[in-house]
Amino acid sequence: MSLTPELRARSRIVSDLRRHGLGSVPMLGRYNLTHARPGLRDHRHRGAIEICYLARGRQIYHVGGSRYSLRGGDLFITFPDEVHGTGGEPEEKGLLYWMTLLDPAGRDGGLMGLTRHQSRALWKNLTGSSLRHFPGTPDMQGQLDRVIRAIHSAPSPLARTRIANDLIAFLLAVVDAREASARGNERRRFGKVLDHLQAHLDEPEEQTVARMAELTGLSVSRFKAAFKQEMGIPPAEYALRCRIEEAARRLARHGATVTGVAFDLGFSSSQYFASAFKRFTNANPSELLGGKAEGSGKGRQPNSRGFRNGREATAGPRGLAGG
Repeated sequence: MSLTPELRARSRIVSDLRRHGLGSVPMLGRYNLTHARPGLRDHRHRGAIEICYLARGRQIYHVGGSRYSLRGGDLFITFPDEVHGTGGEPEEKGLLYWMTLLDPAGRDGGLMGLTRHQSRALWKNLTGSSLRHFPGTPDMQGQLDRVIRAIHSAPSPLARTRIANDLIAFLLAVVDAREASARGNERRRFGKVLDHLQAHLDEPEEQTVARMAELTGLSVSRFKAAFKQEMGIPPAEYALRCRIEEAARRLARHGATVTGVAFDLGFSSSQYFASAFKRFTNANPSELLGGKAEGSGKGRQPNSRGFRNGREATAGPRGLAGG
């Protein structure tokens, strides 16, 4: 349900949802500016967060000495009691929605009809991360437009329920969008690690978990947990799989030896190398030596239970050994 032409034509709409029985949402607003206007002075929301969704245009915000540049589709969150504003810069041409949400801890009831436990869980997810600026999703505009239209429609027994449901759907979408953005940030951070591993396959000292954690700026314990959550396997195993796959390529070269490949890739012994290779590929290294593996029938490539196609592959390095 989109806005009526009359509502769509308004340059600014501000509503207090406490008048509609939703005491946890003191403000929901929308501006549709066709030209820049004087900026937003520094202010704060006591005991409340503010969530902005910029559907179209550009906007600058300043919080705690930092400058944030929003573009169409971005979300921006200020946390309780934070001083924020546009830092002397204008409110720019564009379409922006914003809402304030009170901390349920200071209230007898829950957020918009949720139980107390559900309300605390939602609040924790909205405030439990320092990530405040991240991409939203296109359907957020529709969710907020439905709320604004319902507020300005004729009263009905279901109006409050519809408003609450759309606001809860919007807040859950905000939580999901931030989690997706955080995963993307981790993936970009881990990309540096993955590139480093590929560039230093012959240098065991560059393949340690401590070195990988150093590249990301995380502690070793936090890095190990974050890496496993994102990649599906521990970082040490990922590094080992990279070396095993490189070993398979080198073994296929003419003149390669198992011992030579093992030591070139930093394995402590050819016995340990053979054991690790068998575990991940279901083949012995000698079976892949160039002279045996090419059509002679005496050698074989890793089979469907190896790191190319089988279950081992699903847990292997992404882009290297399956998914």
